[in-house]
Amino acid sequence: MRLKSIFVVAVLLLCCLTLPAQDSHPNFTGVWKLDSGRSSLNSKAPDSVTLYIHQNDPDFHLRRTEVQHGKSSAWSVHGRTDGKPLESKGREGVKRTHMYWQGSQLVLEWKTDSKSGEMQKTVRYTLSDGGRTLIAHEDDNKWVFTKSG
Repeated sequence: MRLKSIFVVAVLLLCCLTLPAQDSHPNFTGVWKLDSGRSSLNSKAPDSVTLYIHQNDPDFHLRRTEVQHGKSSAWSVHGRTDGKPLESKGREGVKRTHMYWQGSQLVLEWKTDSKSGEMQKTVRYTLSDGGRTLIAHEDDNKWVFTKSG
């Protein structure tokens, strides 16, 4: 009987070890300020950039405000972290977003069709420093943000 119990426990442990590991996906929620000194950008950094992110999986909302030469501008994007594409219509045209995970990296692909043409971007978001630093890779640019508050 004791040998049978040890066998059952061994089989259960083996089953647990062979189950696929669940990826731990970070949550990017927060207010993030650009650290231009740690960023690598192809052009001069804006005076300031702030990201406001609210993530409640699968919903993801990002609002970006930027100040350049004293002028402020903002844009926002909404996506789903479960890979489901979204389409929305606004004054700038039709915006399509597709988000998905690659390990702990969140990938955002968005495309806007408007009267002035098509715009397409891919941004890869990661967290580091225990969640205090957000890194956004966009084309050849590396935007580094620190968590505010």
